[in-house]
Amino acid sequence: MSAGASKSVKKIGAIVPVSTRNPIPFEIIDDALISNWLVEQHLANVEYNSVQTPEPDTEIYDFRYYEGLADESLLRAAALKLGEAGCNSVVWGCTSASFLKGLDYARNQARLLAESAGVPATSTSIAFLAALDILGSTKVDVLLPYSPEIAEKLVIFLSEAGISVGSVWHMKAPARGSFFEIDIESELARVSSTLSSHDPILLPCTAISSLARIEILENVSGRPIITANLVTIWHALVLAGVKPSITGAGSFLRAYARQLAGLPLGRALKRS
Repeated sequence: MSAGASKSVKKIGAIVPVSTRNPIPFEIIDDALISNWLVEQHLANVEYNSVQTPEPDTEIYDFRYYEGLADESLLRAAALKLGEAGCNSVVWGCTSASFLKGLDYARNQARLLAESAGVPATSTSIAFLAALDILGSTKVDVLLPYSPEIAEKLVIFLSEAGISVGSVWHMKAPARGSFFEIDIESELARVSSTLSSHDPILLPCTAISSLARIEILENVSGRPIITANLVTIWHALVLAGVKPSITGAGSFLRAYARQLAGLPLGRALKRS
């Protein structure tokens, strides 16, 4: 069991939008996969539960699509279900539908979830900010699968939180609903060669599997990589009262582990 983890079982709950027309095996809705990952990180005392909400019947890059994902009645019902299941924290596991209308909107969204579930709540976008706060980072680059319209909303959200964005790179988007099939390693290799920087690279979108690939992604890019699924799970753990001391899943979690141990960030953020 990791240092600082509670001996009692903790439950973290995630709300994730999924397609009912084109089901995709997203990492974050695979409860067994996430639970196994937690065990590998010496967090066998944590139980992961996800609740799926349906996507709206609009085009994927349409603003209304992302707005529909965050329908308050859907979020409220899902949070209530997770609260009744005994979850100690709840996270809205969708990046785009949490940053879409700015920082205050994201905070109000998290507040709605907390009130509905009766436990602390967050979202992927809020979790990104919490992670950057741990690192003391105020500037990032972003690699994302969204349209320019939605990407601009993310930049505004980060700016409202005091985070400046150096470069925004757009991935070569595949067919509808197939973000999880993007070759992230190739995309990172492509963009990392165009800019010399030590700032973290954010990879938003919980449809992109990343938990087992963080070290590979950082080796490819030579930069700290912070992914949507990583911060989603991490922040849910923290809000549930778990302090995960994980050293084998990327620079950010190594930095967090060093902070828990009272050590300076030091080499945790440096790539060879």
